[in-house]
Parts: sequence; C-alpha cells; structure tokens
Amino acid sequence: MEPFLPPNANDRPVSQSSDRATERLVGWSGEFCDRDLERVFGAGQLPAFLLHCRRLLIASAILNALFLISDWRFAGTTHFWPAVLCRSAIILTSLGCHTRLHFVQSIANAQRVLGIWVAITGLCVAVLVSSHSELALFVLLLLPMIVYLGVPLPFRWSACSGVTVSVMLLIGFEVRRQPGETLIGLIVALMTLNVCLMLVVARANRLRRLEWHATRTSRAFADELFASREMLAKLFAAAPVPMVVTYATDGRILQVNDSCSAMFGIKPEMIGVTSFHQYYAKPEDRERLGDELRRTGRVDHFETQALCADGKLRTVMVKASLIDLTGGKALVAGIIDISEHKAVEMGLEWLASTDPLTKLPNRLSFFSTARAEMKRAARLDQPLTLLMIDLDHFKAINDSFGHPAGDQALRAFGALCVAQLRGTDIVGRLGGEEFGILLPDTDVRAAYSIAEDLCAALRDLRLPAPNEALRLTASIGLARVRLTDTDLDMALARADRALYVAKRSGRDQVQGDSVDVAQPPLLKIVP
Repeated sequence: MEPFLPPNANDRPVSQSSDRATERLVGWSGEFCDRDLERVFGAGQLPAFLLHCRRLLIASAILNALFLISDWRFAGTTHFWPAVLCRSAIILTSLGCHTRLHFVQSIANAQRVLGIWVAITGLCVAVLVSSHSELALFVLLLLPMIVYLGVPLPFRWSACSGVTVSVMLLIGFEVRRQPGETLIGLIVALMTLNVCLMLVVARANRLRRLEWHATRTSRAFADELFASREMLAKLFAAAPVPMVVTYATDGRILQVNDSCSAMFGIKPEMIGVTSFHQYYAKPEDRERLGDELRRTGRVDHFETQALCADGKLRTVMVKASLIDLTGGKALVAGIIDISEHKAVEMGLEWLASTDPLTKLPNRLSFFSTARAEMKRAARLDQPLTLLMIDLDHFKAINDSFGHPAGDQALRAFGALCVAQLRGTDIVGRLGGEEFGILLPDTDVRAAYSIAEDLCAALRDLRLPAPNEALRLTASIGLARVRLTDTDLDMALARADRALYVAKRSGRDQVQGDSVDVAQPPLLKIVP
C-alpha cells in the first residue's frame, strides 16, 4: 500500500482524532496552527497546486489575448495604447510565471510566483478600469473574487492580495472620474465582498484540511492495520509449533502455518477444501476432542495420534480453543509432536517395569498387575491361582557352566513361559531364579495341569551350544488366591510354603496349598 504522502522528516504520527485536528486549526483562517503540519499539508498538495496554477496562468494569458484583440476596435482613442500595454504586460507576466512554475520545487516558491502575478495583474487591471468602459465596473468586482477563489495562496496572502487589488481597482476606477455618491457605495460593496470572500476562503481552508487530516489519519490507521496483520501473518507462518485454524463444524482448513504444512503435507490448494479430520489416526479421539471443546471452549494437553506427511503415525499433544469468526465458529489448534518424548517415556517405563535379562515383568510390575487382577477376580467372583517357580540347582549351574550359562537358562525359561502360557496369564521374575505366575479364571485343578505341562516342557528344553548338555528342571508351589487375601503377599506366602515342600520332596515337581479346595489325585497336599 502506497503512503498518502511522501516520506518527510517533519511528518508526524497521526493518531489524533478529527476533534484534535480541529483544535489545531486557526479559527479565522482555517489553517493549521502548527507551521510544520501546514507545511506537510502544502507539500502534499504541491502537484495539484502547480497544475491549478498553470491552468490559471494559461487561462489568464488566453483571455487577455482575446481582450487585446477586442481592444483594437478602440484604436485611436486615448485609452487604446494604455490598454494594449496593460494587456500585453498581463499576457507576458502570465506566460513568464507559467514557465517559472516548471522549475519550482516547493509550494512556498510557487506562492511567491503567484504573488508576483497577482501584483502585476492587479496594477494593470487598475489602469484598464480607469477607462470607465462597460466592463470596468464588472471587472472591479470580478478580480477580487478571482484573487480569493481562483488563486491558491495562504489565507493571509489572499486577504492582503484581495484588499490591495480592491484598493488599486477602486483608485484606478475613480482617478479620472468626478467624485460622486457612488464612491461610498463602491467602497462598502468592495468591503462587503472582501469580508464574504475571506469567510468563504477560511471555510474552504478548514474543510480541505479536515478532509486531508481525516484521509491521512484513515490511511495511517489502514497502514498500521495492514502492517499489524502482515506481522501477525508472518509470526503465525513462522511459528515453530505447528498451528492450524479450521471450521469447528466440518474441520475444513482455513489457515495453516509453515510448520503444520510441512508436518502434514498440506498444500495451498487444500486450504478451504480439505478437512483436517483425515489426519486423526483414531476418529474417536477427534470426537473426544470435539466434545471437550463444546463443553469448555478449550482443550489443553490432549494427547492423540496423527497421520503425518511421511506416512508415520506420530503421538501429538494438542492445545485448542474455539473462536467466533464471521463464517461461524472456528478451531485454533497448536500441535506438538511428542513422539520422541513418548518413546523415551515408554522406554523408561519399560526399564522400570521389566527385567532386563528375561524381558519379563519385574517384581514391582508383577505385583502391581497382580493386585489389579485380584480386585477384578474378587469383583467378578472368578477363581485366581498363583504359581511360585524356582529353577532347580541354579547355583550349581552357575558354578559348573558359568554365569553366562545361568543367564542363558533364565532367558530360555522366560521365553518358555511366554510360549506355554495363555495371553491372559501374568508372569514375572521375582528375583534370582524365582518366578511368579498368576493364572486368571483358573481353579486349582486347571492350574495344576498348567504347572505340570510347564515342568514337562522345561525338561524337554535344550539350550544352544555350548550349553546343550545343560538340563533344566523347576519346582513349583501352587496356591489359590482367596477372597480373604487382602494382599498378594498372603497368597505368595502359601505358594512359597508349597514350593519349599516341592524342593524338599526331590524338586522337579508341583506342590500345592489346598486347605479348602479338593485336589487332583496327583497333587500333594501341603499341611
């Protein structure tokens, strides 16, 4: 947007209202009190001012040339040669001033040129009206009007020029005339004319300056608004966090910044057409987000998964707010990719809950999951059985085959548990060579069968070289989790007693605690 005025060191910011501008106008002349502001106003009017002055001077030259031709009909009279000289002087002055205006660079110099033209023209016309011709009285009243209304001078110059020209014309009109009653009438008429013309000029000055100030202020505000909008658009586009504005109803994209375009592959032709809904990996997440926005108007820390331009599924954190636009409600959302953070978080959780050797849940994770399962079984009145497992002669394995072989045996047993057990069973390494298995929806008889199958599979297990000669067996203690158990430790204590009996009875077998549940024939009873 081009500025209304050329840059000027003396141009001041325009933030004042029109009322403030009115206070800065001189009451009588209608001009700005502040000379710098008046100079700025004049500088803005210079091109139009020069054009008007050139047209005025050309018109003056042409009209006086026509009058000069008309005056030849008075050849031979006493007023002929003075009229020719005066008309010629006005024509030459008009043409000279017109030429001079082509070299003028400021409005002050242009006004000086016009002042010279007014002075010479007024003096020459004063000589012409001394002829008392039919047009003399008309010119006596017309020329002051031309000076006030046709010559764009400052108010004080217009007033001085109008009064001076009126006086010269009155003197020229009366110089060769006998004093009469009309003299006072002419003086009053010229005075009245000058006062009225001064009022007209002052009012025109005021209106022009108010209009200029209002236009200048309006354009300044428009420039500030445009600059502000441009800055906001640049800040929005350059924001490092992906941001998107969509319609709240159908998700159509209204605006995206560069980061969001790069993240989701949104092209300019997709704006206003494509719905952002397609980037949600789970439609139910989108519905949850919409419900929360409709309820509270904003959403913070909303976690979901998004389909990105690289084809990968990324975990993102969304912060969004509803806003009112002309076309309806819109959604402004900031999207933060937390995939790496989430991966680190999950990695830490895995390290905190997983045994690094066997990749099974560690003791803490096993107990946490088991407690939740105990509550579920109690709520649904379903059986729940616990197995305590100890690899037989594990110290001897470490001593005979080395600790790497012992680690290999632990990993192999962990993999065997995962392969043998059901998906709902909960297994964990409790420490050393001890493992725990929680069997949901499983009574003692079924649990005994599962434990026996696990012992048999372990006997058939063969480790890879160089430990293929190593044979593994396990002792298992079994206990039913009772409704009266307030914690897993109570069932674990009974299973541990059964495990002790199994080890004391020769190992590689299953022993169970069976106080209130009938046992299968092969299941030994722990007293």
